[in-house]
Amino acid sequence: MQIPEQAAVRRAFVNTSRSRAASMSLPAAWPPPRSDDRDFLGWVDPRAPRRAYLVVEGDELVAIELRLPSAPGGRTRKTMCDLCHSVDAPDGAALVVATRAGARGRAGDSVGLCLCTDFDCSLRVREPLKEHQVSVSGRPDDRQEQLVERLRDFVTRVLSPRG
Repeated sequence: MQIPEQAAVRRAFVNTSRSRAASMSLPAAWPPPRSDDRDFLGWVDPRAPRRAYLVVEGDELVAIELRLPSAPGGRTRKTMCDLCHSVDAPDGAALVVATRAGARGRAGDSVGLCLCTDFDCSLRVREPLKEHQVSVSGRPDDRQEQLVERLRDFVTRVLSPRG
């Protein structure tokens, strides 16, 4: 992924106000490590730990504000990430919610996604397959392409004026 300028990220938000985008905290390390191996950027706001952000490069740059669940209490279960289809994130995956863009979002409509809490899905799908994951059919490893497709679907759902 081409790492955008911080100002471009702030302008790219589709589901939040300009004032919230202006108040967002970017990661201390910008650009993030291993940026060339990432299909998207994601981070939790260090000043607002229930807010996170997803930045996706496509035909144009799209940034999405996410709401994280409140601090988990008690036991947690392993949950599979909807993007990378992994349960290997150190802190697991969590259901994040994005307000839809436009009138639907202003009316309170949102979409959810289970997402690795470390936002390293792109790095995870680029790791070699484990022995028990190797395809018996001989099909090539297409996890990265599938991640990009699922990511596009999520962005489309956030931007969609219908359904």
